[in-house]
Amino acid sequence: IDGASSDGTLEIINAFSSKIDKWTSEPDGGMYEAINKGLQFANGDYILILNSDDVLADSNTIQKVVDFIREEKMDFYYGNMIKSKDGKNKKVKLFQVGFNQLLMSTHCTFAPHPCFLISSHLNKRLGGYEQRYKYASDYDYILRAMAARDSRGKYLNVFISKFRIHDESISASGKIDGERKKILAAHGYYKKPYLNRLFFYYILWIYYKIINMGNIYKID
Repeated sequence: IDGASSDGTLEIINAFSSKIDKWTSEPDGGMYEAINKGLQFANGDYILILNSDDVLADSNTIQKVVDFIREEKMDFYYGNMIKSKDGKNKKVKLFQVGFNQLLMSTHCTFAPHPCFLISSHLNKRLGGYEQRYKYASDYDYILRAMAARDSRGKYLNVFISKFRIHDESISASGKIDGERKKILAAHGYYKKPYLNRLFFYYILWIYYKIINMGNIYKID
C-alpha cells in the first residue's frame, strides 16, 4: 500500500509486480489509513503488518510461525525482534505479556508491531486501526486486541521481523510520545494507583533488560 509516493517506491513495486498479489498507490491520510486499506485486501487467516523499513527475520519465518499456529489457533501471536542499526543487528528476546503488563510498560516494546500476528476474525472485531492516532495507533491496536473479550494470545520464541532504526524513523522522531500518553489515558492507565504503576513498570523493564543482557549490535 503506497501513498502515491515520489521516492522510487513505484519503480520497485513494478519491478517485482509478478511476486505481489495486490497493491495500490494513491494519496491517503497517513500510515494507519494505508494499513486499514491493506487489511481490506488481506484474505488469510492471520495478518502481519510490515512497514517499508521492516523485513522478515529469515526466509523460513512464516513456516516457523505456521507450525506453531497449527498446534493451537489463538487470536494473536507475537515473537522476538531483530533490531538493525548502521548495518549491525541485535537480537531482542521477549516474553509472555497480557493487557495489564503491556499497559504498565507504557510502550509497545514487549509485543512489537512488526512481530504481531492477528487473526482476521479478531481484526474484524476490532475494526482495524484507529486513524485519529497518526504515530502510535499500533500500541492502541495491540492493547485493544489483548483486552478484547475472550481473546487469547501467545508469545512465540521465534524471531519474526527485523526493524531498522535510523534518525528519520518515526520511532526516533519523538512524535510517538504525545500520542502514547493519550492512548495510556484512553485505556485507564492513569486511573491505576501511582505506586502500582511504578512497581510494575520497573519489574517489567528490569526483567526485559536481564533476558537481553549481553545482546549487542554486531555484524551477523
